[in-house]
Amino acid sequence: MGNRYIKIFIICIGAAFALTMISRVADSVTVAKVNAETAARGSLVQRATVNGEIDASKKHYVRGAAALRVEEIHVGQGSVVNEGDILFSLDYAYLADEAEKAGIELSNMRLEIQKLRMEGGSSSAVISAQAELDRALADDEFNRGINDGVQMIADRRKIEDAERKLEEALKNSGKNNIDIEIRENSMKLKQKEYDEILEIIKNEGKILADMKGTVGEIFVVQGEVMKSENYCTIIPEDANFVFIGEADADEAQYIKTGDTVTVTLSGKSRALTNLEVKSVSREEGMARIIADLPDGADAYLGQKATLSHEEKSDEYRHLVPLSAVRGSESDYYIYVVREERGVLGTQTVASRIDIDVIEKDNRNAAIDGGFLADDLIIYRSNKSVSEGDRVRVQSAEIRN
Repeated sequence: MGNRYIKIFIICIGAAFALTMISRVADSVTVAKVNAETAARGSLVQRATVNGEIDASKKHYVRGAAALRVEEIHVGQGSVVNEGDILFSLDYAYLADEAEKAGIELSNMRLEIQKLRMEGGSSSAVISAQAELDRALADDEFNRGINDGVQMIADRRKIEDAERKLEEALKNSGKNNIDIEIRENSMKLKQKEYDEILEIIKNEGKILADMKGTVGEIFVVQGEVMKSENYCTIIPEDANFVFIGEADADEAQYIKTGDTVTVTLSGKSRALTNLEVKSVSREEGMARIIADLPDGADAYLGQKATLSHEEKSDEYRHLVPLSAVRGSESDYYIYVVREERGVLGTQTVASRIDIDVIEKDNRNAAIDGGFLADDLIIYRSNKSVSEGDRVRVQSAEIRN
């Protein structure tokens, strides 16, 4: 009999243990494990990264008016040149052909302008039409005087015909003058091109440096006809290197002229710190940022670089991790950890509190709302959490 009770007791103990284990397993599956912390006092840090490249603060363009063939390039990017040094040699035969063509075109332009002037570019047609109108008006006035002020039909028709002729002469004269002006402007450009070719021929087909400095970009290719109006750039001796980059205007909204930034050059492990933003221009949703590099910076023209900027906000009373903020702009809220008493005893649950988001950076948000200073705010959980759900706090941090 005693053995029977012992068996029953053992079975009950085993069942209780099994139920406890099942309960614990079920609890671990259904109850969310969360990390929570109180809101902290502090500042937000707005960080921005801008990609760009190194350029010169001053550049002089060696320009050309004519598209000529480059036979030889005597310099490279970074070459130091003095005024009068040879930069490029041009194809002399091609140069001579272009000079002849330009001379013929100039001559034809002058003849066209002369022809236009002879066809009515002067005011002779206008003067003749005006004289005819004056005569018609004088005849009309005389005839009115001898006819008690009554205008004769013939006189009215003469006046109307003369007015039409004058209007047409004025129109033709204006159009003719515009045509002449257009051709004169074209001739000025062609004259500039012709003079440049003659100057290069005078220099035996050489393009010379017109100032002292360092060669920057080279826009021509050896053996090819120029595709740009510029041969190259020369960086003056008093120029320094600058960072130039572009970013989305929203991403760069906190960068302003005079701010201190850091620039990291491609291929360099050590960043250039405490650099000053020289200018910020914003247009069509983009921001263009220029920052000065220090004298003697180990950089080169066209080198890729990255600018980093940080802007610290005023201090806020309540900062929380971004992950703690839920909802959208029209309905922001957080979950705090609260204890509730029920038939099963005291339970830890998630409680929703609506909030306002004052400002945020890429890590934290400054918030305001009906939460308490010592409320633990949930910022991470192993599963989705809703209002009233049971939660188990894995770690909690009380921040000042």
